[in-house]
Amino acid sequence: MMRRVLAVLCAAVLGYSSAAAAEIHLSHFGQVMVSVPWIIALEQDLFRKNGVDVTDVITSQGGGTTLRNMLAGGVPFADAAIGATVTGFAAGLPIRIVGTSTTNAADNDWAVLADSPVKSLRDVVGGKFGTTTPGGLTRVYGEMLLRHHGIDPAQVTQVPLGVGAAVAALNSGAVDTAYMYEPLQSKYGSKYRVIAKVSDVLPHVVSNVLVASQDLIEKEPDKLRAIMRVHKQAVDFVYAHPKEAAQQSLPRMVNIDLPSLERALDRMVEAKYYSDGNIDPEGLAGSRQLLIATGEIKEGYDFEQIIDRRFIPK
Repeated sequence: MMRRVLAVLCAAVLGYSSAAAAEIHLSHFGQVMVSVPWIIALEQDLFRKNGVDVTDVITSQGGGTTLRNMLAGGVPFADAAIGATVTGFAAGLPIRIVGTSTTNAADNDWAVLADSPVKSLRDVVGGKFGTTTPGGLTRVYGEMLLRHHGIDPAQVTQVPLGVGAAVAALNSGAVDTAYMYEPLQSKYGSKYRVIAKVSDVLPHVVSNVLVASQDLIEKEPDKLRAIMRVHKQAVDFVYAHPKEAAQQSLPRMVNIDLPSLERALDRMVEAKYYSDGNIDPEGLAGSRQLLIATGEIKEGYDFEQIIDRRFIPK
């Protein structure tokens, strides 16, 4: 069955041409902070200015889905979770990491309602743990956090939830704790209490990577270089003009107000959350630790087999 799925995906990639739909792919586009540079690229028409026919970003519900969508249509380029990317490569998907889009996990915590009796993750043993779908980056972070606190993931019931659904599940009591991304933390403020921060365990970790198909690398390297250049220009703008970036991003962000988005973006800028494409050795070391802890890779895994650095902007 897996061979058949891979064959279909590979055929989709090989059948790609410049006439395909001009879209790239990102998990939870418009809901999470990693969306902001791509929104800036669209709002400022940076793709066209750099000679690329990308006109939109397509959302999906997790890293594995993002990669499958990327290979099935549109421009075979994505901003995807590193765990799903490594797993997809191991399964035979014709993809490479060509850069990074984040340098840490400052946007990702686990929270409870402010008046919840839950004080730590140890209090969730035997309970319900709000997370995302298998293969998604947040799922990997959640399992890593549990193990860090001496909890086997099998000791909790992992409940996969979409970004907005995680908040609703907390409010209704359907889960004991759930992940909470920015900008929702900045929006809801004191209504929730953080009990575990990914950044406390892994201060340096590559969360999301820029992924291209082998076909795009080989057949349209100039297009790939232009997309990478667009991303760097957008990230540079976010760091230089965070308030303007929040204003320009607001129309494409979901269920958020401007003051909350400004607070969230200020937090990301202060944490140096965004990468302009460069692959930070410390971040990669953090990713190694993360993926070993969750069983995605083994000691001695060679990241270089999946990385192609030729397209990182100078």
